[in-house]
Amino acid sequence: MFVPVLPFPMPSDYTIVFPPTMLWSNHQRPHHVLTQLARRHPVRCLFNDWTVREEVLEDGRLIVTKRAFRRRYHEGPLVYYFSIPEKLRYLGRSFLRPDLLVFELMDLPEEEFSDWQRGLPEALERADLVRTTHPTITEYLLRHHAARVGGRAIRTSRNGVDLDLFDPARPRPRPPELAGVDKPILGFYGNLDDWIDWTLLGRLAELPDVQLVVIGGTEGRAPKIPSELTSSSILWIPWRPVTEIPAWLAAFDVALFPFLVNEMTDAVDPLKVWEYFAFGRPVLATRTSLVRERPELFEAVASGAEVDAPELRAAVVRALSSNRDADAVERRRAAARERAWGPIADELHDEIVAALGGKVGA
Repeated sequence: MFVPVLPFPMPSDYTIVFPPTMLWSNHQRPHHVLTQLARRHPVRCLFNDWTVREEVLEDGRLIVTKRAFRRRYHEGPLVYYFSIPEKLRYLGRSFLRPDLLVFELMDLPEEEFSDWQRGLPEALERADLVRTTHPTITEYLLRHHAARVGGRAIRTSRNGVDLDLFDPARPRPRPPELAGVDKPILGFYGNLDDWIDWTLLGRLAELPDVQLVVIGGTEGRAPKIPSELTSSSILWIPWRPVTEIPAWLAAFDVALFPFLVNEMTDAVDPLKVWEYFAFGRPVLATRTSLVRERPELFEAVASGAEVDAPELRAAVVRALSSNRDADAVERRRAAARERAWGPIADELHDEIVAALGGKVGA
C-alpha cells in the first residue's frame, strides 16, 4: 500500500485542497495561487492531479498528488477551493468534510462553459466565499443569481504573472525552429479554440515583411483552425511546456492577443497578456474589455473582419516601433510587476483566515 511521506516543516494554520480539474503542469491560476500560499504562509496546500502519484514542493508545504483527498495529508481546518460547479460532487464522499468552501469562478458560464449553469446555483448557495477573476463575471453573478449570492460580497481577484519564470533578464536560447526566420516575429501562444479571431490571424499572415508564429493546441478537442490557414505562411508550433514558453516570447518582436470580441472574451484576463508585458513586449490586440480598460498598454485594432489593410499595416509598424521605445517597454513591465501572484495569494489567505475565525491553527 502506498504511504506518502509528509515532510511538513511546521504546523499548518489550515489545509487547502484543489480538486481534480486541470494538470499541474499547465500552470493555470490555481497552480500559482497554491504555490504562493505555500511559500508565504503556514498553509498545507494540496493540488489534486490525477496523473501524479506524489510530488512534494515548497519545502513540503505543497503536494501535488492524485490522492489529495486522503485524510493523512490534512492538518487543521480543511478548505475546499474549487473553480467549476460540478466539483461539488466530491463533497459527497464521507472522508471529505471541509470547514470552508471557496468557489472561484474563472470564466463566464456561457457558450463553451454553458454546462456550468447546471451546478452554478448550488455552488453559489453552498460556498462560504465566492470569488471571480473579472468584474464582468462578478456583474453576471449579481445580475442572474442575486438571490443565491444573498448579501455576501463577491471578491474580484484578477490574474497575475510568474515574474521569476518570465524574467526578461535571464538568458534564453533562441528556439531552433526559428533558425531560418529573419523577419520580425508576431507571436501568439495558447489554446486554439472558438474565441480566436482566425480572420485577423489570416490577415496578419498576408503581410510580407513579418513572420507569424502560433504556438498551441486544442486540448484534445477537434481542431478549430480553418483549413486555409494551415497551408498559409504561418509557422505552426505544437504546444510547448510552460517552462519553454519564455524562450519563444524572448524571440517575439510583437505578441498577439487576437480574441473575438464578445460577452465571453470580455470576461477574460489571460495570463499570457501579463507574461507578454513581463517581457515588455508590445501587444497587438482586438478591443476586448481588458484592452479597453488599459488602452495605453496595447496596440488595438478592429476585428479581422472589420480592419482594413492600411490600418492593420500601420498598427503592426507602430507595435514594432514600440518594441524599441525604452519608456514604453518599461511601462509594460511595470504593469506586469503590479500583477505578481504573491499579493493575490495573500488576499485569499486573509479572507480564509477571517472566515475560519477561531478554527485557524486549532
